[in-house]
Amino acid sequence: MASLLDLASLATASEATLATAGVTGLCAVYWLLSQLRRNNGDMDKIPGPWRKAYPVVGNILECLRPDFHKVLLKWADDHGGVVRLKFLWKDALIVTDPQALASIMGRGEGALDKAAGVYQTINYMCDPHGAPNLLTGAATDTWKAIRRAVAVSFSTQNIKKKYPLILARINELVGRVAAQGPEASIDVDQAALRVTLDVIGLAGFGHDYESVKQDKPAYDHLLRVLPRCFTEVMLRVANPARQMLPSMFKGGDKGSKAYEMFQREMRVLLEELKVRGAPKADDQDIASQLYRVMKENPDVSEDRVMSEIGILFVEGFETTGHTTAWTLLHAATSPGVQDKVAAELDAAGLLHKPGCPPPREMEFEDLKRLPYLTAVAKEAMRMLPVVSLMGRVTERQVKVGPYTIPPGVVVGTPLYAIHNTKHNWDAPHEFRPERWLEVPVETFVYNSRSGGGASSAATAADARTNKLAAAAAATKEGITYMPFSDGPRSCVGQSLAKAEVITLLAKFMGSFTLQLAPEMGGLQGVLRRESTQLTLQTAGTKGIRMRMAPRSEHVAAGVVVAGEQ
Repeated sequence: MASLLDLASLATASEATLATAGVTGLCAVYWLLSQLRRNNGDMDKIPGPWRKAYPVVGNILECLRPDFHKVLLKWADDHGGVVRLKFLWKDALIVTDPQALASIMGRGEGALDKAAGVYQTINYMCDPHGAPNLLTGAATDTWKAIRRAVAVSFSTQNIKKKYPLILARINELVGRVAAQGPEASIDVDQAALRVTLDVIGLAGFGHDYESVKQDKPAYDHLLRVLPRCFTEVMLRVANPARQMLPSMFKGGDKGSKAYEMFQREMRVLLEELKVRGAPKADDQDIASQLYRVMKENPDVSEDRVMSEIGILFVEGFETTGHTTAWTLLHAATSPGVQDKVAAELDAAGLLHKPGCPPPREMEFEDLKRLPYLTAVAKEAMRMLPVVSLMGRVTERQVKVGPYTIPPGVVVGTPLYAIHNTKHNWDAPHEFRPERWLEVPVETFVYNSRSGGGASSAATAADARTNKLAAAAAATKEGITYMPFSDGPRSCVGQSLAKAEVITLLAKFMGSFTLQLAPEMGGLQGVLRRESTQLTLQTAGTKGIRMRMAPRSEHVAAGVVVAGEQ
């Protein structure tokens, strides 16, 4: 009898112990969940496609298409200025809200640095050891030292010195286009890329790739190597395993060989830089500045310099070329635009006219005297920004818009969506250069919603006041337009890019009348081939082809250097 009582007591005690353990366990689980909710900040409050994400892969399947920039735009239109998604199993945000962007891109409490891990694939394109660079690296002291050094090369004073070089290559291209005749189908995208590569090589490193002369470039010429590299970068971003074992995947060996070809060319520039040695005091070329920072800063290795050389080609080659081509596309297909550009060029003495002497040569100061042409370029950069997505990361708990975001979340700032969402712009899908006529020519960071901005229904005078206020207040109150990014990580070479784009547009449109080639299928036929690789471009090999009829007998004869002949 006693033993049964003991067993009963033991059973009761065990049940009590289990009950206590169960309660303790539930409390622990509840505490853990509360901690996770707390550490998750406001993520669960953020709208977006994450609620319908697939296990493990998240929302990535929806983005595995050439025009994924349009998917991001749809999410912005549907869900607003801060959107949550799942990139594989990780949280990510897409931000198009003007105020949130101004904070993210700035220098204050809400500023975010680059998500260096996202960009590592580009490092291995530029350098075999994966050294970081100005685009991909975190904003360390070394990064800041290199940025300060390279920024000197892109000062207005230094770009002005290089302007005759830019003009010479563009004039050479115009002559070669004219020589093909008015019925020729000219790929203006490839034409612009040829100038861009020459300008980077000559202006930055004194190295001539003779790209303008390459009607059919060799397989190992950078004109063909760079696009293969960019394709491989995107394939490795989409499939991280490809970075580790490229030969296991289709085209992986071809991509790896393209990397090797590119790196050999960058190694040539590095060796030339070293052989030249210490530059003269007034030499502020990119090569000279990189040499100085390498000698003055022990943390800047040769690998790092090689990566910096490479990234200048990555950032400057396709971006400038495609921007020019997209602008020419809209100018050629938008009624009245070519006539207005021609009238502005004529008033400035820069237009070829039949039966008249050649116009005067373009000058560096003309870049600020062509507001309508600049407005055409700005509107093309709004509708089709060539850098469609940039990635930052929350290194600490921060506010993004109204939401508290925990550390470790990748924040995408998709320029195509920012520039085209209905929440930021009125009639965003309409090409309207007039949006920019009252905005200062030099303004490339803008808030269309500040003070009413482009949505104002007030008088024309009020609209002009609003636009000027919006331009001045862009970085303080919000951003809806930033083709060169903004803040401390904005494009360091944008002054060179602007000079080249506006000059090439002025020369092409001042020398020729443009007509989209019939095989393009009209404007919509081209836009249906939009594709985001590293840059926004057209898919396939068709490019953007035009018929370019010379405006005067001087152009037709190949006489393209304006002024006294």
